[in-house]
Parts: sequence; structure tokens; C-alpha cells
Amino acid sequence: MTGALPTDRRQLLDMTIPEALDHAARQWPDKTALVHLEGGGPTLTWHQLRQDITRVRSGLERLGVAPGDKVGILLRNQVEFPLTWLAVIEAGAVAVPMNPRYTSREIGFVLQDSGARWIVAAADVVGEAHADGAVGPVPTERIVTVGPSMPGTSAFADLLTQEPTPRSHRADRLDVVNIQFTSGTTGLPKGCLLTHAYWLELGVYGVGSFADRPAQRILADHPFFYMQNQAYFMLALVGGGALYVTAGLSRRKFMGWLLDHRIDMAWIDEDMLDLPESPADRRLALEFAPVAALPRALHRPLEQRFALKAREVYASTEVGNGTYVPHDRDDLVGSGSMGICYPNRESKVIAADGTEVPPGHSGELCLRGSGMMLGYHNRPETNAELFLPGGWFRTGDIVRKEADGLHYYEGRLRDIVRRSGENIAAAEVEMQISTMPEVAEVGVIPVPDPDRDEEVKAVIVLRPGAQLTAEQVADWCKQGLAPFKVPRYVEFRDALPYTSSGKIAKATLRAEAPSDRVVDLKAL
Repeated sequence: MTGALPTDRRQLLDMTIPEALDHAARQWPDKTALVHLEGGGPTLTWHQLRQDITRVRSGLERLGVAPGDKVGILLRNQVEFPLTWLAVIEAGAVAVPMNPRYTSREIGFVLQDSGARWIVAAADVVGEAHADGAVGPVPTERIVTVGPSMPGTSAFADLLTQEPTPRSHRADRLDVVNIQFTSGTTGLPKGCLLTHAYWLELGVYGVGSFADRPAQRILADHPFFYMQNQAYFMLALVGGGALYVTAGLSRRKFMGWLLDHRIDMAWIDEDMLDLPESPADRRLALEFAPVAALPRALHRPLEQRFALKAREVYASTEVGNGTYVPHDRDDLVGSGSMGICYPNRESKVIAADGTEVPPGHSGELCLRGSGMMLGYHNRPETNAELFLPGGWFRTGDIVRKEADGLHYYEGRLRDIVRRSGENIAAAEVEMQISTMPEVAEVGVIPVPDPDRDEEVKAVIVLRPGAQLTAEQVADWCKQGLAPFKVPRYVEFRDALPYTSSGKIAKATLRAEAPSDRVVDLKAL
């Protein structure tokens, strides 16, 4: 199906990201590329953006950043994030995006695990994590700060004032450009190895799933340190659109952003139906509205109220684009279908023993194709478990695939909590709680929540004679975990259920009816 792509998009499949940036600057020099709706950030055209990326790359190289170096990026939704991300890639180094809400322990873990040698960070964030002349394994002299000056570090603003130097690094499309950490699978966060091909294929085939033209005004209201905003940037890069960047998600501001800026692409969900009805509901310019796991009964009412087309998309950091519902498939509205595979994807559904199940039967979704992650950084055992012969990747999601190629999501296998768009590894929360001397055993599970999809619940068995309160557990978690990972529910009991293989029976815990022994920390 590559042959059906327009020539200008098809040629991007043979480029690297710096080459694609050159292409955009030539093709749309005066078109807007970035608009910052909050925080006073600049508005940049594709030509201006290309120039600034070159300057930042030149400045980083003068400081000593070299091809292959891992560079932690600890920034919020500010213009310095895309400039740094793309400049690091152009220098042949590897970007390691990080959540600025991480604690010092979490920052140190990601930097150590990725092998980072440099950091570009907001001064207030990195200052809190700075100790003994370093942040984790990165010494002060290899830190570039955005904002107030910090002794011993370099200032990001200085990078933009120096004369640009010619690009010397020539990359291959399969060179790693990101180590993107995710808690989307079991265990501690893992770094996905993402390439030039990963990002450009995501953009090329993502744009191709829209109607007759690419989106031109894309609302980038997700965090830049996760894949969403980075993926949106690739859609803009391929289609000549612009990112309208916010400080973060906001239900209160969402409709205003859509209306005031004539946004034609934004990720939406059924929560839009909870907003007060208004004549403006049908004045949206929203032509492209990707959704995920939208409740079937709410799909058509959402489209009708806001006069839009909501289309299911299945994607992840590991596989990039997976499946999608084509823009013209109105017949699938309310069906619950995840759609068909993108042109660069194949799928199969397997049983627990690894054999492929017949059409119409449920099992674990496996995907393969070009432009997926190369694997998890420093996780050979996990890679061996999740990558099957023939290049198939086990997604951990339970799916039914019908004979017509349509996929239907039914659940997930992996041990995570999905809270307000954040993936939280149960093992990471369990590890923090288990360091309390009073705790003998702990199991962390998700519980449904109407506002945040899921919340974190910790089920704890104390050591004989020990005493502990739910508030003490939460306070302990706050010392080593980002706030969004702290349990909102805590239950103490005498024993945990176990499987025959000796693991905590999480399915049993999740299936149990709510207990009056649970402490609701949200209510305190």
C-alpha cells in the first residue's frame, strides 16, 4: 500500500529526521510549525524552527555532546523540549525524555538505566535532584539548564546565540534516536529503543489514515515527554501542519482551545459528553478525532452532538501505529472495533501456548512490521520473552480478530494501572512499599475510577506485631514515587492469594467485591 501514498510522503520513508526537517523547511518555510497557547512560548514557522534546531545542535556539539551519547531531557511542555529533542537527534546522540514530576530517585534510575551522560533540564526541576555535584550519574558540568542560572551548568539560552555549524553526522534510518521509557509492561519502567524509521513511519502512515488532507492545526495537550506530542509533531512534519502546544491536559480549557484556534485534530474521549451543552458544540473545526476504547453506546452520541468523526486508533510506544478505523468507515461507529492494521503492520492473535487462534477467537495481540521499536534497552530477558520468531511482538492486550481483518479490544494481560493517561507499573509501587520495615507482603492492583479511568490500590500484609496506617503508607510512597503513582486506596489483610506458581493472584484481587476494610485516601 506504500505505492498509494503521495510522492512527497513516500519519499519521507527513505529519510532521517534531520532530512525530513530540511524538507519541511524547504516546502513550507513560512507556514506555522509551533504555537504555544500557554506560558508565553514563541510561535515558529518551519524555517524558523529549522534554524533554531541547527543552533541548539551546534551549541550542544560545542559543549561536547557526541554521536551515541545519551541525553536526558527533563522539560515541561515548552519550546525548549522539541528544540532539544530534535537537536540531540541531529547530533547523532540519543534523547531520553523524562517526566519532570519524577522524584530524585526516579530521575536517577532513568539516567542510570539509560546510560545518560548529559541532561537538558528545567532549572527548578534539576535543582531539586542535584546532590554532591551531580544528578544521578550526570555531573554538574554536563547539565544544560532552562531558566534561572545554576552554578556550574550551561545555559540553554546561550545555545541559541551562537553561530550554527554545518551538520557533520550522517545517520542511518535504523539508528536509535530515543530511549523512551514506558511502564506499559510488567516490572520497572523500560526504555524503548526508537529509530528515525519509527517516528517517520508513524507520521507518514498516521497522516495517511486521515481523510483527504493532513491535519493543519493539531492540539498538543499531552506531555512532550510521552510519545503523544512527539507523534503529533511527526504528523505535522509530514503534513505541513502546526502544533498548538498547551501546558498540559485540561478538561476546563479544552473546548475553548478547540473553538478559539479552530483545531482540526485533537485526541478526545467520552468525557466531552459531560460538558454543558452549548450552541458552540456544532461549530468545531475538529475533522480528525482519534479515540481509544470509546464506550460503544457513547460513540454515536459523541459524533452527533459535536458534528465530528471519532475514529479508534490503537498505538503504543513499543509498536507505534498498530490499527485504525479508516475515516470513511461510518459503519463501524459504535461497533467497538479497533479497525484494521496500518499498511506497515501485520497482526495475529495467539493463545497462551503461542499458537495462533482462528478468526473470531480471543487471545493476545501480536504485531510486526517496519518502524517498530528495536527492543527494550538493557532488557535481553524481556526482549526474548516478548519478541517471537518472525519479528512478532506480544503486546499484552487481549483482542479478537475477525475474518475480515477487524480487531476488537477485550482487555490486557500486563500488570499496570492506567491513571489519567499515565501508565503506572504495579511492581514499582510494590517495590517502594516493600521497603517499609512493617510490610511483609504487598500487591498493587488497579481499581475503576470514574474521573481517572483507574486508581492505584495497595493490598498489604503486615509483619507480626507491626502497626501501620494508610496515611503512613502514602507518605512513604511520596518519598520515592511521583505523586500520580501514590496509592489512593490501601487495604490491610492477613494474607494475600497466590497462584500455583507462587505469584500473587492479582486476578483474584481485582475480581473481589469492594471491602469495608479499604481506606480511601482521596476522601481524607
